[in-house]
Order: sequence, then structure tokens, then C-alpha cells
Amino acid sequence: MTVVDGPQIGYSSLVEESRVHSSVFTDETIFDAELERIFHRYWVYLAHESEVPEPGDYCTKSIGRHSIIVSRGTDGEVRAFFNRCRHRGTTVCRYEHGNAEFFRCPYHGWTYSNKGPLIGVPFPSRYGEDFQKGSLGLVPVPRLDDYRGFLFVSLADEGPSLLDHLGRTAEYIDMFLQGSPVEQIELSAGVSKSNFHGNWKFVGMDGYHVNFTHKSVQDLQTRRTGNAESRKGNSDRAPNLTVDLGGGHCRLDLSLTDHVELGKATSSLIGEIPNNEAGHDYVRLMVERHGSEADAYERIRGARDVHLHVWPNLQLIGSEIRVIRPLSAGYTEVFGYPSMLVGVPDGINERRLRGYEWFNTVAAFGTPDDREVFERNQVGLQNDREPWLVISRGLGQAEVTEDGVVVGNITDEVTQRSQLRQWAEAME
Repeated sequence: MTVVDGPQIGYSSLVEESRVHSSVFTDETIFDAELERIFHRYWVYLAHESEVPEPGDYCTKSIGRHSIIVSRGTDGEVRAFFNRCRHRGTTVCRYEHGNAEFFRCPYHGWTYSNKGPLIGVPFPSRYGEDFQKGSLGLVPVPRLDDYRGFLFVSLADEGPSLLDHLGRTAEYIDMFLQGSPVEQIELSAGVSKSNFHGNWKFVGMDGYHVNFTHKSVQDLQTRRTGNAESRKGNSDRAPNLTVDLGGGHCRLDLSLTDHVELGKATSSLIGEIPNNEAGHDYVRLMVERHGSEADAYERIRGARDVHLHVWPNLQLIGSEIRVIRPLSAGYTEVFGYPSMLVGVPDGINERRLRGYEWFNTVAAFGTPDDREVFERNQVGLQNDREPWLVISRGLGQAEVTEDGVVVGNITDEVTQRSQLRQWAEAME
């Protein structure tokens, strides 16, 4: 099925509570509408403030097909601009990151301050008297806001506030930061870039696949640690949960089987707190911050893997800040930033980075499994003689808490229904 005219057919008709039409993942007309109705309208994660720590620092990011400059001006303020010269439309910033007081277009030399204004035009005498540099600066994004260092943009002039958009996810972003005794992170360890020929909505928040897609990882983890607890944590008898937080936001709650101890790895995504001087110093710093060893371990445990999807493009998984960039219905880029804790011994961040490299990078044991499956999804979806896909696992068995959060077993498709329900609402 090819959707030629989405508004006539009604995008919401493609998503039902127990099933979804395969065109949601394959149709390019639908994808073009997604860019306009989701990525160019809602709050979308852009960058972390630690990527531009000093005046003059900048980095380039993307929202949909838009290239964006994130710049900390010489006045210390962080701004975001469309990466486009006001003359002929050339990108004025060609590098992923750096430090500069100005951006010069390589085409005709128009030059912009890192605060946005146009400050130089070669050979200006050939322009008329009505030529006003003051009105031709870099165009800022309509709305830029941050939550605890996480920078978000909305390309819509008006709409809900960032806090309204984040909803219940804010408390889990808080939790992600609590692994640091000063509750701060920095993205100082680089980025792992990957891509796959598949749809962006496949990425993340699936508790059902782990024992199958990642069987080799589970077997290796069992040999390394001498136990199979991680495999047991992803079964229909496990206490771990899938959680619908509303607004398309969702998470996997893996904390019920994550018992943190010095020197014992309970998560392949991060690994153990080393039983050495660095590990003991880390625990001591956390106890000093939170008052007791029990409270310190509770913060550490909670921060280790909030496994959160902030709709539509941000995920916090293990130590990773994962950013999803869709480029077509069948092609997606994923950027993974290992987050380093501020205020901890170097040995803690070293172990954190080794854990990230073990599972999350393009040469690791986990990520290649996922990318391979996503590409097989996209191939299989072309066989659309029967186009409807099942997303009914756990439907009717989930519980609803007093504050409206939907909770299911770790293998249930609570998270998929959450994301697709919000997708249908946004597309209409």
C-alpha cells in the first residue's frame, strides 16, 4: 500500500491499538509528512550544553533535513541558528565542532558573528542604499530551551513549553544525572555514529527482543560473570517492566534486577563499579552527597540505566545519550554519545566508557545486532500482501497506576503502542 494523500486517508487509521499498517514504516509520502508534523513542530533534542562549554565553541547538528549551528557566543549565551547564508543559501559552518568568533560563507565571503549578526560583506559598494546588514543575520531557530543541560529546539513559532512536552520524562533525566555526586555529565568522550537502511521508529525500547537478537551477547555475558541473570531479566516471568509515560515517552524499567555491588557487573551497558581505590572513592563521594550508603547506592542504581525514550528522537540507555536522525522512510542515522560523570575519579569514567564500548558502539557486541535486525525489518516490510503488523503483546494485561502511567511486563509491547499512539496524534 502506498499512501498518496495522507490527510484524505487519515494517518490515524494506520495505527490501531493492537496493530499498525506497514506503510507507517515504508511510505516516503508519510515520511515527508513526519518531518513537517513531528520534527519541524514538536520539541526535538538538539545537543548537550557540554558540547559548547567555552565562549566561541560551536557544533553543528541536524533536525530533519535542517542543518543547525549551536554556538556559545563571546557573551557566554548559547544560541541556535539555521546553517544557511542569507545570500545564496550556502552552509556557513562546515565543521562538526570547533571554536570561532565568526562564521564565513565559503561562497562569497559573507561573514557572521558567533552571536548571529552579519558583520562583513565583501565589496559592499555595489549594493544599493536599501541594503541593510542589520536585517540579514543568521536566522535563529524559533524556540530554544534547555532542561538541565539538555538543549531542545522547536521549529514552531508557538506551542507547549518544553517542560509540558517533557512531562514525566523530566524525573528520569534527573535520575540519569544522579550518578554524578554533583549531578552533572559532560559529552567529552566523542561520538559513535551508525546508520542503517530501515525506519527510525524501530530504534529502542523493546524488552522482548533481548534474549533472541542479543543471544550471543547474553552467552558472552554469562561466561564473563558466571551467571545468567541478564537473560532471566528479559522474560515473561521477570519483574522488569515496560512503561508508557504519556506523550509518546516511554521506558524500560530494568532496575528491579539491577543490584549494584562493588566489583560485580550487573549491566552489560555500563559494567561494575571497580573494587579499587577509584570505586571506593566514588562511593564515598556519593555517601557524602546523599547522607548514607543506602541512599548513595540507590542513586547509583537508578542512574545506571534509566532506559528512557523522550519522544521523538532522544534516548538515554545505559551511559549513552542516543540521538535518532531520520533521513528517509528507509534510512536512519544514529549518534551515540557516551556521557561522562562530572566530579568522579577518572577510573569510574574509564570503566563507564569501556562498558559503553563493549555494547553500544558500531564495533561492539550489541549495536550491530540491532542494526542488522532493523534492516531485515525494512526488507521484510516490502512484502505487504498482508500489511498489518501485530503490536498486541500484553494488551489488556497492563496496569494503570494512580497517576495514569501504563505498566506492563518487560516483554509487553506497551512501549510500541505508546510511541505509535503519539505518532498518530501528531500526524493528524
